[in-house]
Amino acid sequence: MTRPPAGGPGVLLCPGMGEGAETWDRLVPLLRADGHRVGRLDRPGPADGRAPTLTDEVARIDAGVAGLGRPVLVAHSAAALPAEAYARRYPGRLAGLVLVDPSLVDPGGTRAVGWARWSAWSAGAVTTVAPVLVGVLDRSGLARRCGPWAWRRAVRRMSVRPPDPASAVPYGSGTVLVGALVQWLAHPAVAAELVAWRAVTPAPTLPVRVLTVLGDVPTAAGRAAWRVGHARLAASFPAGRQEVFRDARHLLHVDRPAVVADAVAAVGRDSGS
Repeated sequence: MTRPPAGGPGVLLCPGMGEGAETWDRLVPLLRADGHRVGRLDRPGPADGRAPTLTDEVARIDAGVAGLGRPVLVAHSAAALPAEAYARRYPGRLAGLVLVDPSLVDPGGTRAVGWARWSAWSAGAVTTVAPVLVGVLDRSGLARRCGPWAWRRAVRRMSVRPPDPASAVPYGSGTVLVGALVQWLAHPAVAAELVAWRAVTPAPTLPVRVLTVLGDVPTAAGRAAWRVGHARLAASFPAGRQEVFRDARHLLHVDRPAVVADAVAAVGRDSGS
């Protein structure tokens, strides 16, 4: 985790699935120019024999919040789930939330419950053998050959900017690739945990911005569903607001960092911090 300098209102940045702290490189200078103290969480590695849980991710956020006063919590994509859970559990520790094209959670049903159990089991199984997988990927050269290529390909879909060669370097590591796989496998289980948390914790009254992007959703029906889903998420918070960007893509903080910086500033003003 990157620690901030002293002084100024705090901001904690939480990267999405498979991303690291470097995903915020274009946003951080704008925030610091506005006088913010900026902390960044990095990607979690494969856990020590245990699948990631919502509780674990909330604890990671809490460690990041320490020393930042009452920061604005900014979360991208899948990181919105633990960010919301943290805000529900510790609303007094935050100034507000900015959710950047957040993942949506389906309340589900019996089938979703079964899927969540499989998700937790599979993530735990991969975590248990993570040292072996990492060794195979690194020694065989598969991580070095395939990881950066896969990341550049993903970025071309999620961003209007050409992939930065430096941003692909971490994906040549088996540890990073296995960590991303574990996060992906655990995601349904983490989503099910958030559904359970929502049932027993009130929505925080903090100011919340939900930033919706539609430029990389391929169909009209998909764009409508994504926009409505985010509208409902924003409406679930008493002080939630949605902002829609029709031509932007999923890596909004990379393509248009000023938009995210403006949302942070707006949330800070609304919270009085």
